Amino acid sequence: MAPLGLDDYDSGETMNLWNKILLAAVMSWAYSVTLGLLSAVAASENHSLRTLLLPAVVPVALIGSTIVAIAITPVAFWSVRTGARNLWFYGPILWIVLAAYIVFVFAKVGYYGQYGLLFLAVLGLVALGFIPAR
Repeated sequence: MAPLGLDDYDSGETMNLWNKILLAAVMSWAYSVTLGLLSAVAASENHSLRTLLLPAVVPVALIGSTIVAIAITPVAFWSVRTGARNLWFYGPILWIVLAAYIVFVFAKVGYYGQYGLLFLAVLGLVALGFIPAR
């Protein structure tokens, strides 16, 4: 007799749950890392990609972004409740809004801009959770 998988007990609902968790985690990590690297470039004097070649810039951005991604994954998972299509469609729009915030607002706000960015990210994900499924 073959061992039973997760699908055999609940008609695939558990696997669907794990797929949603994985989607939320991967998208929040990818978005956090790219926004973290953009933030590092925006914080430099000359706004050059050469900033990423400086010692410890990429590791610090990756560590910070991973911490933020872990913290924000539950909210991203909650936003997938209306369907993964919403996250695939509206997620890049949210990323563009957050990237614009980094490019245009970080220079003016300074150190406290990171809290505004986190607030906007959570607010955007919560809004995604309320958009009806496509």
